[in-house]
Amino acid sequence: MSKSWSLTAKLAAFSVLAVAFGATMIALSMRAPHHEHDSFAFDDSWDGHSKRIEKQFTVQPDGDLVIDTDDGEISITGTDSNQVSVVVSERGSSERLEKFSLDFNQTGNKVTITGREDREFFHNWGNNSLDVKFQVRVPKKFNFRLNTSGGDIALQQVSGTTEGETSGGNIDLTEYDGKVRLTTSGGDLTVQKCSGDFYLQTSGGNVRGESVVGTIDFETSGGNIVLRDTDGKLRASTSGGNIRAEVKGNKGIDLETSGGNIIVLLPKSTAGTVDATTSGGDVSCDLEFSGKIKDGTMHGKINGGGDLIHLETSGGNIEIDPLD
Repeated sequence: MSKSWSLTAKLAAFSVLAVAFGATMIALSMRAPHHEHDSFAFDDSWDGHSKRIEKQFTVQPDGDLVIDTDDGEISITGTDSNQVSVVVSERGSSERLEKFSLDFNQTGNKVTITGREDREFFHNWGNNSLDVKFQVRVPKKFNFRLNTSGGDIALQQVSGTTEGETSGGNIDLTEYDGKVRLTTSGGDLTVQKCSGDFYLQTSGGNVRGESVVGTIDFETSGGNIVLRDTDGKLRASTSGGNIRAEVKGNKGIDLETSGGNIIVLLPKSTAGTVDATTSGGDVSCDLEFSGKIKDGTMHGKINGGGDLIHLETSGGNIEIDPLD
């Protein structure tokens, strides 16, 4: 009899402990995580932690900014100040935040920002993620070397020399004046109201340019190319899309696609020497043309000849039409 009562007591005690444990877990799950304020728009579809870091450096125009980071989007805006102002916002799981470190350094007129993540602790499932954004304001005349393994690169209202790459984001230039060499392994290219010398390359996105003046060299391995109101020496190529280029004049045009149409719009008075070939479509020219058009080829002169207009596609039509 005593043994039976002892067993009953044990079962009752176990039940009380189980109920207490369940209530504790429910209370903990309802506790809202702490979020610090930041000025960036993050995805709120999951719960995480956030961190914000602000730095300022006194510099002179025509200095250098280097950003080399394992994670993060980079946005740079030119101002009339003599400061490099940096805001870095991080959001993610506590584990990822702890393993991501930042280093800031200034040597003379050069500012260097380095972001590193301890890859031994890298995970990419569930809520165990990391979102980093660099927002930087610099003097309008400044030079940049930018490298990120996972984010967009955007520059606006600055002039100087820029080089760098992103392994997984878009490249966006607005009101930029200078020389640019930027590549991305997986994003779109957008250039607006810019002048200078541009080489931009993407392995998987569309290219859009508007009001671009200078030497233009755009490449994509998997998208369309649309250029409006361009003026300068132009080269553009795509391995899988159409090309449409509205050009103010001919200072040399070289357009190639492996899988689409090519349409070039030029002022009626434009002079040029045409070398156009398609393996799977028709060719046509609605400007003053003298030469031969036959079997998918067009060789001749527009308005007496001039700089070379080379157009080539393996799977589409080629058109040269008047812009005005």
